[in-house]
Amino acid sequence: MQNLRIRNIENKRQPILVEDDEELEPKIEKQVKLDLVDKDLCPWYTKQTSQIKNPTVRLHNEIIDFFFYIQPTEREHLKRLQAFERVKIFLKNIVPGCQIEAFGSFKTKLYLPTADMDLVLIDESQSTKSLYKKVAAALMNQSQKFEGINLIANAKVPIIKFIEISTQFHFDLSFNKMDGLKQITELQKAFDLYPEMKYMIVIIKCILRQRDLHETYSGGIGSFLLFQMVLAYLREVRRDLFQKNKEEQIKTITLAEYLLKFLEFYGSKFELSRKRIIMTNGGEIVSKPTHDDRFSLMSPQDPDHDIGYSSYKIKEIFKIFANRFNFMTNYNYKVGESVLRYLVNPSDEKFTYIRAE
Repeated sequence: MQNLRIRNIENKRQPILVEDDEELEPKIEKQVKLDLVDKDLCPWYTKQTSQIKNPTVRLHNEIIDFFFYIQPTEREHLKRLQAFERVKIFLKNIVPGCQIEAFGSFKTKLYLPTADMDLVLIDESQSTKSLYKKVAAALMNQSQKFEGINLIANAKVPIIKFIEISTQFHFDLSFNKMDGLKQITELQKAFDLYPEMKYMIVIIKCILRQRDLHETYSGGIGSFLLFQMVLAYLREVRRDLFQKNKEEQIKTITLAEYLLKFLEFYGSKFELSRKRIIMTNGGEIVSKPTHDDRFSLMSPQDPDHDIGYSSYKIKEIFKIFANRFNFMTNYNYKVGESVLRYLVNPSDEKFTYIRAE
């Protein structure tokens, strides 16, 4: 894939829509084969995007197509809001006077169709342990409403995972932990400053989810950690361009380049055993005090809390990133075929999230 000069990018709050340009892309004479636009393998893929010959431009537009395909509809989000209200009422009956708040991807709407909803129960008059036991017991006594109750008490942040039977929506409930709520404002600030960020997060979430590497408590990368990793990477991109007096190039970077360079950054360039990511005061990458094989990324809310440490499968994840970067930048793509499928659906099986027509 090659770097491209993309024209007329004026509003960085909007996606950079790159159309096929005759100077860059001669018109495609032959028709695209139907099997290259297979709606079971890549249902997000549009005929318009398939006509773009250059794979970098095609991937850029595919990322935008995918983002809007996977986004929840108003009706889908309303169903989640209604489920949240039912759970909220249930929890308030158990702990009168408590506060129930949603955070994470449910709040930002950057969630996949099967994503958990992150909730926090706040009642500072009671200990986390006491609240945990009380809610766990109540959930187990409501087998007609809830199932799949999983008590993860020994994690850094103890949570209760459960499923509402009527909707099959999954919930992750924590107690008296304010980090997620404090992050909501920071999330929106980052999305405004880095408009490419939300597209990257959705794609990377899908990559991780399909490999069961999306939960921090089981060694993967959760939503909060992923957000910080993408933010740290984008800061490094801009810092590098400003140091080289090439800040004008920021306007010409495609979503394809941002995404692939992220895979390269963590998959090949980041020195896992030697480096630590600091998120406060604009962020920086520093040397670890001692070398080890754990990922280190310090929380922006608590500089002493290493939110990367629990991701013990990080080597496996970074190897996947490196593998996908090497494949994506060396593969000889067919005219008209989906480029993105090699990231989010590399098998020949039906894509995980098929929307009803």
